[in-house]
Amino acid sequence: MGLSRRTLLTAAATLPVLAACGRSGQRTGAVRFEGWDYEATLVQQNLDSFGKANPDLRIEYTPITSAQYVRKVVAEFTGDNGPDALYCYDDSLASWAQAGYLQPVDGMPGVDEVYKGLYESNAKAMTYQGKRYGLPYYTDCHGLLYNAELLGKAGISTPPASLDELEAQALRIKEAGILRYPIGFPAQLSDTWSGWIWTVLYGSGGALFTDELRPNATSDTAVREVLAWVRRAATVTKVIDPASLQQTPVPLDNAFMAGQYAFTIGARYAARAFNDPARSKVAGRVKLGYVPSLDGRRLGTAGNTRMYCLAAHTQVKDQAFRLLRYLGGYDDRGSPLTARFWFLKRGLGFAFPALERDPEITTALARFTDPAVYSDLAGMAKARNVLAVPWYAEYEHGLQKTVQRLLTDQTDATEAAAALDRSAELLARRYS
Repeated sequence: MGLSRRTLLTAAATLPVLAACGRSGQRTGAVRFEGWDYEATLVQQNLDSFGKANPDLRIEYTPITSAQYVRKVVAEFTGDNGPDALYCYDDSLASWAQAGYLQPVDGMPGVDEVYKGLYESNAKAMTYQGKRYGLPYYTDCHGLLYNAELLGKAGISTPPASLDELEAQALRIKEAGILRYPIGFPAQLSDTWSGWIWTVLYGSGGALFTDELRPNATSDTAVREVLAWVRRAATVTKVIDPASLQQTPVPLDNAFMAGQYAFTIGARYAARAFNDPARSKVAGRVKLGYVPSLDGRRLGTAGNTRMYCLAAHTQVKDQAFRLLRYLGGYDDRGSPLTARFWFLKRGLGFAFPALERDPEITTALARFTDPAVYSDLAGMAKARNVLAVPWYAEYEHGLQKTVQRLLTDQTDATEAAAALDRSAELLARRYS
C-alpha cells in the first residue's frame, strides 16, 4: 500500500485526526505497537512470550483493519499520536520515510547481523536512500499455483513452462468442458501491489524501470510481449476469467479452493491453505510451480517484504527496538524466533535463508508443497526497484488500471506500455 507523501497527507486529511497528546510512549510509559489485523490472536500470543522474557516492558498492541491500516497510521502520525513500533509495507516505506514518520535502525544492536543473514531482495526492500529502516516481519514471492487433478482430467501431466503453454493448457481444459475460465487473477484495483502482473513480467525478465529508475516499458520487448499475452488470454482465447476484475486476493483464493480455477499466480504460502482439508475442497491436489515465461526459461519472480519499523519521534526508542529485535531479529541462540513462529503457525515466508535448513521447517513445508521449488523461487525473487520512489503508489494504481484495460480489450500492448512510461515520466516531474 505504498502511498506517496502527497497522497498520504491527502488521505489523512479525509479522516478524523486523533487528538495529539504528546509523543508516542511518553503518554503511558508503554511501547505502543500497531499492525494490520492479520492473525491478531497469534500476534498477541507471541507478544505475551516477549513479555515473560521482558517483564520490565509493557506493550500496548493495537491491531487495525487491513483496509484502513495505512490511512489510520498516517492520521495518527500527522496528529502527533503515532505508535512507537509498527508494521510497514515495503510499498509504503519510501513515502513514510520521506514524510518523517520513521527513523532508520542503522547502528541499533544486532541490525548488522540481521541484514547479513537476509535474502538480498529483502534487505533492499527495507533500505531507502542508503539507510535501513526495518527488520523483517515476513516475505513471500509468487509462483504458479495449479490444480493437478484438473490438469490430469484434460490429459496434462506437467505444468506449463511458458506463457504460451499456460494458455494452451488452459484452452485445452476449457474446450474439454472442465472449466469455462481455467485462469483466475486478483485484478481488482487495490491499495497494495498487484503481485500477479509484476510476477509475470519478472518471470520473463521484463523490467518496467531501468536500474536508474527510468521508465522502460516501451523499450523492453519482454514487457510488451507479456502485456500482449495478457490481452490475448483474456480477450481472444478467453481463458482468463473476466470476473478477475472484481476479485481481490482473498476471494480469488476462496474460489480456487472451491475448485473454480486450474491456474493462478499467487504467493507461495497460499499452497498451505489450498492443501488444508479443513479449508479447501481441492486439498492435496494443488501444486506450486515456477513462473511461466515467454520462452520457458526460469528467469525470476516478484517478491514483497513486510517489516517492523521504529517511529521517528518515539520517546521510548530503546525499549521499542528491544521489541523489534525480538520480532524481526535473532534470539540468544542465533535463531530468528518469530520468523520460525510465523512459518510453523501459518506458513508465512521468511527472509532468512538459514531457515531453509531447519529440519522442523523442512518437514512442515513438505506437507503442503515441494521444498525445492519453494526455495528456488525465493532465490530468484526480485524486489520492485520502483519502491525507491515516493510516487510508487500512484504509478501502481495506474499500472493496475492499464492491466484492467488490457483485460477488457480497451487497449493494446504498445499503447499500454507507452501509457505506463508516460505515467512514470509525469510523476517523476511532479515530484522533482
